[in-house]
Amino acid sequence: MRASKPISSSLQLFVPLVDFLGKILGPKTEVVLQSVKDFSHSVVAIANGNLSGRTIGSPATDLVLHIWQNHEYDQHNYLTHCTSYTVQGHPMVSSTLFLRNSRGRVIGFLCINFDNSAFRQASQELRRASAYLDALGLADPTAELKDDRALPGQSEAENGTDRSTREVLSVNTDEVVTHNIAEFAADLGIPPVRMNRQERLQLIMRLNGSGVFLVKGSVDTVARALGISAPSVYRYLHTIRNAAADPDQSTSARPVQL
Repeated sequence: MRASKPISSSLQLFVPLVDFLGKILGPKTEVVLQSVKDFSHSVVAIANGNLSGRTIGSPATDLVLHIWQNHEYDQHNYLTHCTSYTVQGHPMVSSTLFLRNSRGRVIGFLCINFDNSAFRQASQELRRASAYLDALGLADPTAELKDDRALPGQSEAENGTDRSTREVLSVNTDEVVTHNIAEFAADLGIPPVRMNRQERLQLIMRLNGSGVFLVKGSVDTVARALGISAPSVYRYLHTIRNAAADPDQSTSARPVQL
């Protein structure tokens, strides 16, 4: 486990826990401590980081940004069994604990990302074996699989904190931003550079809601993807945030002149 340069004393208390959990949970489980001070370099301690390729100084994930932007920590102390992916597309199962100081303020996130591919493969093999025995008439006629039991890392509802979502374990800030741009652009069905003003506004509105603009340098990355200037992105954001502050103001009714 590597630890970052000095961090707050409150968060420093959790650094040994990262190493401890990494050891007892084994090499197929990544344990990450993230700070909320700088989402561009959020990772301050990590164990088994080879699973995602992340290191000290890697950015917050898209899920962490969304949680922070939308104050989801106000309703829960943790989220469990989220579907996550490395930037190479390898699936994992993630759970996140919101770390608070003595005043109840969230100061960081303790994330556990489990590579359950071996269990998924074993489950598939068991299903194939069961189907083969059924075909031969050798299966126990009294045995009935009523419902699937969750393998380690699979979701079981727990105090309403399970989350059906996708998380990308990005290695650098550009990946955090470009992943969100690509995902939202795919939903709109239009390449970013071909978007008109209203489509750009819609894209930037969704990016703002996802927390992407909490990451330093994200405005420049979005500007490059859209083929516009950084000041233009700031003007879109100004329009969006003014509309949010004034619910009677509609962003669609007042076109952005850029």
